[in-house]
Parts: sequence; structure tokens; C-alpha cells
Amino acid sequence: MSAAPDTLAADHFDGVSARARRVQLHIAGPTLHVAGDGVSLKVPLADVRWPERTRHGARVAHFASGGSVQALDAAGWDAWLRRAGVAESAVVKAQQSWRSTLVAVLLLLVLAAAGFQWGVPWLTRGVLAALPGSADRAIGDAVLNSFEGALLLPSSVPAARQQALRDALARAVARDPHPAPYELRFHTSPKLGTAADAKTRLGANAFALPGGTVVVTDEMLELLQGRDDVLIGVLGHELGHVRRRHGMRMLIQASLIGAAASIAWGDFSTVLATAPVLLGQSAYSRDFEREADADAVVFLRANGLSPAVMLELFERLGRNRVPKGAEPPAPGGGFDLGIALASHPADAERVQRFRDAAAR
Repeated sequence: MSAAPDTLAADHFDGVSARARRVQLHIAGPTLHVAGDGVSLKVPLADVRWPERTRHGARVAHFASGGSVQALDAAGWDAWLRRAGVAESAVVKAQQSWRSTLVAVLLLLVLAAAGFQWGVPWLTRGVLAALPGSADRAIGDAVLNSFEGALLLPSSVPAARQQALRDALARAVARDPHPAPYELRFHTSPKLGTAADAKTRLGANAFALPGGTVVVTDEMLELLQGRDDVLIGVLGHELGHVRRRHGMRMLIQASLIGAAASIAWGDFSTVLATAPVLLGQSAYSRDFEREADADAVVFLRANGLSPAVMLELFERLGRNRVPKGAEPPAPGGGFDLGIALASHPADAERVQRFRDAAAR
């Protein structure tokens, strides 16, 4: 007498009603046989979508023609399939191995790091090349409008002094081997101790917006009083941002990193999704500052000035920074948006860069 086929008890659902019919399953050659309680089916194995093996839960196999079979005995189901010679896919086997999972996680981290280091900048350059300069200007104007009245107030520097500085910068730009269109503006910011939020105080600052607007605060002019050569270096740094379209690159990179974070974590508004953007943009900003510092060196040399003049900037900024925990803040202190932004490289690094440039 031949041995009875290896069978497994299961429930059959025809895909039309919710009624379960008790059946026996067995596999013969390329066919799954389903029999019992008024059911007699022969289903090609190629038309069965087998469930993945998991630690817990029922096993449900779906048929291409409709309907399914379900077994609550997960361990019995897995053993039955092994005896019948139905092999698991390589993906399912890998999912069950902690070694494979570890390798997959490490590969994901490597790919993420490579994408951050090379992929995002590469994509950014492609998007930036397709964007006209008018897009930079439109965004820069929008940012400037949002700053005016809140972060930026009309300058109190005499008009004659403003014009003299504009003329001096125009002469310096004329000697620049790589000039960029720009507009120089002077502003002050809400004073500490007023109704304005102290954190909105710009202090001694200079920054460039997309499209070429370069803003210098009255506090920066006061800080650098008597040292217009240093101011030329500061403006050369900001013009480097304009020339390299750093503002737009930051915007595009933030969008790309944000999109990747939202795909990874599902909700870009969550802390987990936001953290990679902030950390990523901080790193990219430091790279941009290094590029702008290099441009400042070229700009100074084109105007017959030594990069060493920039050392005076850091000395004066250091003397005027707000001491930690000091109340009230020291004069000239406040929230730095541009040159002293937290994402800039450390002062020691930048000082050494300008010192080395002066020695060459």
C-alpha cells in the first residue's frame, strides 16, 4: 500500500463569501491539491502566492484565480512546505538571518553616506544648472522682504558714507577676475532691550542672499571702523557666496535631504525627519564658507591686500561676542546670521586658513 500524501489541515476561502471551509492540502509535482467540505481544487504552484515565513502569525496563501487558504499552525505550515520541497526565496532567507540583516544595514548606511557626500551635491549641481538667475533673484527678494521690519531696519549710517563704501566696493569688484552681479545694502537691526525678541538681533554681520543682494549691518561697520581693508575682505567673502550661488544650493540641498528623510521616516515634520536636514545643511554650509573664504583671498589679492587683514576681523569679533550667561549682552553682540553663523567652520580653522594664505 502506498504511503498517504503529506497533508496539512487548513481553511479555504473562495474569495466571494466569508465562509471558511475545512480542507486538506497536499502537493503533488507542480500542483497544489485542495480537498474537503465541498472543495476540490488543483492549483498550479506557479499560481500560488506563498506567504513569507515569519516568527508569529497565521500563514495565508493566495491563488491567482481568486481565493486563499489559511493555516493557524505556522510551524506546521513551514515544516509541510519544506517536506514538499517548496523552497523559500533568497530574500525571505536573508530576512531570517541576523547576519544578512546586519550586512543590509551596513550597506544602507554606506549608500546613505555616499548619497550625502556625492549624490546630493551632484543632483544639486544639475538642478542649479537648469535654474535661471532670475529664480535666485526672486527668492532673494522674497527673503529680503520677510527680513525687513523684523530683522532689518533702515540704516543710520550717513548716506555719504554709504555711497563711499559702494564706490570702494565697485572699484574692488572691477579688479576681481571673476566678478558677480550684486547690490550692496546697509541696514541695522532691532536693538536688544526693546520689545523685539533679543534673538532676532543681527549684531555685527554681513550676509548674501540669492540673486546678489549683500547686506552689511551698521554694527559691522562700527566694528570695523577705520579698517575698510578688512571690510573689503568681508565683502569679497559674501560675493563668493553670490558667485557660487550658495543660497540656491542650500535651498536645493535642503529640499533633496528633506525628501530623502521623508521617504525614510514617512513624515518630514517629525524630529527624526528634520534632524538629518539640519545636520546635513550644517555640514554643507561649512563647505560653502570654506569656498567663500577662498574667494575672499583671491578678492583681496586682486586689490593688492594681504589675506592677513582678515585676522583683524576675528580679533574684533572675538572681543565683541556675548559672554556666555552675561546679562545684559555686551555691545555689538547678538544673533549672527552670516559671518558668525554657528555652521561656519571654527574661528581657529578660518584664522589659520587666512594666515596660511598670507604666508604664500
